[in-house]
Amino acid sequence: MNILKTTTVAALTVGLVSQASATEGINLIGIGPVQQGTAGAGVASAKDSTWSILNPAGITELENSIDASFQVFAPVRTIDSNASGGAGKQSDESAFVIPSLSGSFQVSENGFVGIGLHGTSGMGVDYNYGRIGAGAPPFTPQTDGDTMTELSVAKLTAIYAHKFGDSGFSLGAGPVLVLSRLRTDMLNPATFTYSGGDWDNALGAGAIIGFNQELGRVSIGGSYMSEQWVEEFDDYNDLLGGSLNLPQQLTLGAAIDVLENLELAVDYRWVGWNELDTLGDTFGWDNQHIVKAGLTWDVSEAWTLRTGISHGNSPIDSDSAFGNGLFPAIVETHLALGASYAWEKWAVHAAYIHALENSVTANGNDSGPLQPLADGTEITMYQNSLTAGVSYRF
Repeated sequence: MNILKTTTVAALTVGLVSQASATEGINLIGIGPVQQGTAGAGVASAKDSTWSILNPAGITELENSIDASFQVFAPVRTIDSNASGGAGKQSDESAFVIPSLSGSFQVSENGFVGIGLHGTSGMGVDYNYGRIGAGAPPFTPQTDGDTMTELSVAKLTAIYAHKFGDSGFSLGAGPVLVLSRLRTDMLNPATFTYSGGDWDNALGAGAIIGFNQELGRVSIGGSYMSEQWVEEFDDYNDLLGGSLNLPQQLTLGAAIDVLENLELAVDYRWVGWNELDTLGDTFGWDNQHIVKAGLTWDVSEAWTLRTGISHGNSPIDSDSAFGNGLFPAIVETHLALGASYAWEKWAVHAAYIHALENSVTANGNDSGPLQPLADGTEITMYQNSLTAGVSYRF
């Protein structure tokens, strides 16, 4: 491994504490407590340096700042595999900590830079028994494998944004570097063998570009993140059949000052899961269409309150539910609350998100000869998370 690769892995690993079953597919709905307080809405109205990964153009409206946060993420995942001869109903309630660290800085009259290191994505479960039992019918529960999966993704962004004088228009762009970590003991349906279960790492890269236009009491903005091309996991290439790339993402939105101290943000997001070779073609994920709305209320110079809602279709349906039984990224609706308290150059923030329970029942169409065993397997998930953060302006 050369020096550049070693340095990149080390930096990204700082932002990668543990896996989680994330919420827009495998992606978090927002990074940090300020984004999360409005359920991720606000692509047209940057509030802190985490916008370098949401809309890099937005940092032209910010003071120099450093922002740090930790999210305690508590998804509740359940699988009921009675119909497949497995162990019946099993749940996993493991909680995880997800960090974020970012900064934005003005470097010239109209030039700004932003850098961010974030845990952004993940999925996985850890059950006691496999989805399909052992032996001949009637099957009995087994612990040989096909019980757990952990995927963790950290992203490092480094962007430059330019403000075009007094026009109200800004443009920003930069690279996105990725570290993915995977371990699983999933059954390989081609060989009927279990995967090894050891951690394997893969590096990747993509890019993000965004714009922002101020129009008096209204602002509009948008961003496009390219597909992030990731190396193959050497230990799991036979299982995955290729690289576990991360999807394109397009976000467009508007922010309106309804009152002098009350802002409404509305966003639309498209996530191209189905365009990917592995998650799309092999695992059958559908593209997501997500709508978000959030309110930001500046109660006083010190206090800000936030709330929001996000809804999008699950990328996993009945046709792909069994193959994704250990990747249950199926939640659709998120409700959010947030608050900030500021004094002098400092501010502290908190956000709470609840993802409503969603269930998908497999029809076995993705299971080939295992179809009779897979049919009827149900996967369920709901989520709670709490994020706390601090900001310093200078």
